[in-house]
Amino acid sequence: METNALQGASALFIGLVVALYLLVLRGTYQAFRQQGPQSAATARSRTLVAAAVLLLWLAVCAAVAGSGFLSDFNARPPRLMLVLPLPLLTAVWLARSEAVGRLLDAMPRAGLVALQSFRVLMEVVLWLLFVGGEIPVQMTFEGLNYDILTGLTAPIIAYFCFVRRSWPWQVAFGWNIAGLLILVNIVTIAFLSAPLPIRYFFNEPANTIVARFPMVWLPCFVVPLAYTLHVLSMRQLLRRAAAARVPTPPHAASLA
Repeated sequence: METNALQGASALFIGLVVALYLLVLRGTYQAFRQQGPQSAATARSRTLVAAAVLLLWLAVCAAVAGSGFLSDFNARPPRLMLVLPLPLLTAVWLARSEAVGRLLDAMPRAGLVALQSFRVLMEVVLWLLFVGGEIPVQMTFEGLNYDILTGLTAPIIAYFCFVRRSWPWQVAFGWNIAGLLILVNIVTIAFLSAPLPIRYFFNEPANTIVARFPMVWLPCFVVPLAYTLHVLSMRQLLRRAAAARVPTPPHAASLA
């Protein structure tokens, strides 16, 4: 039973990462195409650059984790911490870049929200890891992890806020904030369940699997994708709201 659960978790997780990789690239390409009058070749070349950079990052994380380097939790600082700053800094750059802002203006608002539904599958992976004896219960929806709520509500928010437009955009903004807080909760629990000096949850097993392949992609790719989607969605909503408040110049109105 435990072996089957672990095999299922690994297969499902790898499939999820591959699917997210492809969906991110598809969204990137569509955003470039919708941004303005540019050729499909230009959008394709820019997307290929993004694909290569992201693939390189996934490969580096997999190789380092596969070597066992990240599994030394007695090192100071813990070696896993060495691969966490880059995704966070990337998210900060994406949140501040004017070029990214213009790209967000061309993107449909529903996409950034709806994609968060992947977190339902991620919670299934974590539950299978718990059944397989690899992570403690507090990291699952049976314990203190409420992240599945974000995944379940993502398509509902996307539909009623941006497809039907029966709910105001502020609902989606508040949902993004709640999703970030829920994500901070499980990330904190994961740290407090690891064999670190700050460990708070001492029930076994300790959270060490995130330093091994393929689960290293959880802190290096899946979690960063989740918080980046929240940040970009909020930035997109604020930009759209600000643009809607700008009055149309009289001469522009006469030309319309």
